[in-house]
Amino acid sequence: PKMEVSCGLSCGVVMYREDMTQHLSKDCGLVEETCTLGCEVRLPRQELSSHLRDKCELRVLACEHCKEEFTSRDLCGHEEKCPKMEVSCELKCGKIMCRENMTQHLEQECGLVEESCKLGCGAKITRNELKIHVTETCEQRLIQCEHCEESVKSCDMTNHLDVCPKMEVTCELNCGVIKRRENIAQHLEQECGL
Repeated sequence: PKMEVSCGLSCGVVMYREDMTQHLSKDCGLVEETCTLGCEVRLPRQELSSHLRDKCELRVLACEHCKEEFTSRDLCGHEEKCPKMEVSCELKCGKIMCRENMTQHLEQECGLVEESCKLGCGAKITRNELKIHVTETCEQRLIQCEHCEESVKSCDMTNHLDVCPKMEVTCELNCGVIKRRENIAQHLEQECGL
């Protein structure tokens, strides 16, 4: 008569003694096996498929951004530099782009990049503020004299007004006459009675 025995690994299966070898070599879920991908982890046969699918660091996964394939172990490192991964502007302007477009964004678009004033005042200003600086606040910008309409650097306007021929000035002899600077000499010579 054939003798029934229980699996020696306590998996709960009862079989004939002559079937034990086959059970242990192929069927028993508690027999330890080494990962078939080569990570050298040993685990019960019944856990091997979930290890291969979800846990093994040598399983192959595709990067969700560029679709290139990597081992699970290498995927994290790849994602830190994947050119197709979406990232926020490193200057925090709010723009989101593929990592491979960051250099172009910084060189051509980002309003938070600092640039030197094109008028030569030496100021470093963000692109967003540069237009206002150049047109409204830079001391090297040209502004028009309200008297003679000559274009003068903002920083030189006070000196220009001290000599502007079209600016009205009061007679220096205090006669009360107000004339353009270019005409005051004639007034002093020919008209001023003081």
